[in-house]
Amino acid sequence: MIESIDDREAYRRRVHLCWEENSSYWLSNPLRHVTDVGEYIVENVIKICSEAQSSRPTIVDMGFGSAWLYTALRGRNFSCNYVGFDSNEIFVTHSRTKFADDKSCRFELVDLEEPIDIDVKADLVVNAFNFFELSDLQQPMKNAYDLLLPKGKLLISTIDCTYLILAISKSWPDFLNNLARYNKLPGVKYTFQPIDLGDGASSTLQYPSVLYSRDDFLAAAEKVGFHYESYKEGTFTCKTIPKIYFHLKLVKGDSSALSI
Repeated sequence: MIESIDDREAYRRRVHLCWEENSSYWLSNPLRHVTDVGEYIVENVIKICSEAQSSRPTIVDMGFGSAWLYTALRGRNFSCNYVGFDSNEIFVTHSRTKFADDKSCRFELVDLEEPIDIDVKADLVVNAFNFFELSDLQQPMKNAYDLLLPKGKLLISTIDCTYLILAISKSWPDFLNNLARYNKLPGVKYTFQPIDLGDGASSTLQYPSVLYSRDDFLAAAEKVGFHYESYKEGTFTCKTIPKIYFHLKLVKGDSSALSI
């Protein structure tokens, strides 16, 4: 059921417990969103970095999870400096072990909802399916902005919140009821929904979904100084659990007069 985030810390504790249960699956199975749009994201990362005209671009991956993005870039023999941030210690430990001999990458345990004090300046920040887990957009968006070089870019990939609502609805009346709750409840709304296994929903594992709209993303981005560059949708509505993804590309502007 859809609820408002009335107690931010209680929500964050539940997210943490969720990922303790999910981590083993996340590290050992194909992920629905990666299967659907992972290749599109990788292609865009390479394109954006080539436009940056840096011989060895720096990429920050906010919420790297299984490190699927860096694995794919390595598979393309793409030369870059990669920095992954995640708040899940299991993911950080796993990737540090997996890539222990790779000097081109590092993985840091970071709370993305708090100010980040790490000496990194990136050509590109990627947030693929992480913003919609966070209880607040503004500080994470500022973190992304501060991590970028002038004219650096932020690539956001996420799921249209209508399809997040559809995924927790058991019937048409239930869907309508959830839509009404989304409309009427105050503040930031969220739900926890079964992990999409590709051919159906998990009966035991859940992940957090904060129901941010496009307007929420654009308003938070504009407030810290980002400029809009492009928007693209990916439609996967023929699958067992239908989804529409969207991808926002934002450019770092002048934030001298802007603050949260």
